[in-house]
Amino acid sequence: MLRKLQKILCRENGQSMVEWALVALFVVGIVYMFRESNILPQVTKTYNSVGSYLSNVPTPESNYITLKQAIDKYGSMSNSEMREAVTNQERIAVDDVTLQNIAGVFLGKTKTEIQAMLVSKPNFEAKYNPNNLGQGNLLFDYYINSTGDGENETVKTSFKNGLVAKDNLINWMQGDYTIKQSTQKELESDKRYFFSDDLIDPKGIVSGTPPQAGDYAVSVRCAFEFDNNGRATAVQIWATRNKADDTKPNSWVRSETEGLGQNGKMNIWVE
Repeated sequence: MLRKLQKILCRENGQSMVEWALVALFVVGIVYMFRESNILPQVTKTYNSVGSYLSNVPTPESNYITLKQAIDKYGSMSNSEMREAVTNQERIAVDDVTLQNIAGVFLGKTKTEIQAMLVSKPNFEAKYNPNNLGQGNLLFDYYINSTGDGENETVKTSFKNGLVAKDNLINWMQGDYTIKQSTQKELESDKRYFFSDDLIDPKGIVSGTPPQAGDYAVSVRCAFEFDNNGRATAVQIWATRNKADDTKPNSWVRSETEGLGQNGKMNIWVE
């Protein structure tokens, strides 16, 4: 019997069995060590958090598309063509994940680290205020300069203002957290980077009340939450449509945009 077992173990299949047995023993040992050192609950929490995040990220196999796929497929389409090609709910899901990606770059960072990532100092005490949507930290303004509709028109967009260098911003929107030492304040493009109805129409809020005449821009703002160790544990990020108020000097008309966050708006907590 021992000789027979020895022959089996010496074969290639037997060798694989031994390897798998060693791996199994290693895993059991790691789990035991984590359990004895109280690390396992933290690992489980991290695993669950990652799983929860990934479950909300569009994949090629899901009904939704990623930002890169959206840019490649719809980035140069006119508004009217894009509305015919893909539903607003699918486009909202892309914009939702894009904002989650931007917020995610700050998680786990200290105030000093966050400040070093930005072109100017943020206000870490600033919070979201539904009665004053100009609160929080302005990350960037996004302008729809041309929707692509109309004879010989092409899509034109631009990023201006705010705390984020625009070459970093494009990476962060796609979940690439490369941080360049950059102060790029503006970026013009012949592609669109947001796709939902409220974020593609420069003439006003599509899903809300009739707007004032004039062109609206998109503003993306955020607020931070920190733990006792001074690290960011949550970021609230929201998008608004806004323009100068024609009826009040030095005032702005702002409205939250449709999304998957709080109260059906593009207002998201990322933890």
